[in-house]
Amino acid sequence: MDMSTEGTQRKVRGRKDADKQETVTKPDIVGEKIYSLVILYKASQSAGAEFGDAVKAAAEASGYNAAAIRKFVVARAGENFAEKKRDLEQQMELFDEVGED
Repeated sequence: MDMSTEGTQRKVRGRKDADKQETVTKPDIVGEKIYSLVILYKASQSAGAEFGDAVKAAAEASGYNAAAIRKFVVARAGENFAEKKRDLEQQMELFDEVGED
């Protein structure tokens, strides 16, 4: 142990509760959950790579840009599909009506 820090305690800032008071940190809870958290993180990384590969394959097969397919899938998977569709319809109107110089 480093003698310069002996007898002193680190102040670690935690989350704040409803009353805006710092909560007491509980590292033992993280220790209990770390194995499953690491497994989930690795699975999310793998799923992200698989999703990217699937979007790329769909783009190559369909002739659409991968970015357009990805945005469409994300909109369909989310709760804001109608909002995204409306935004794109307005954009298309601007492209058609205003165009470029």
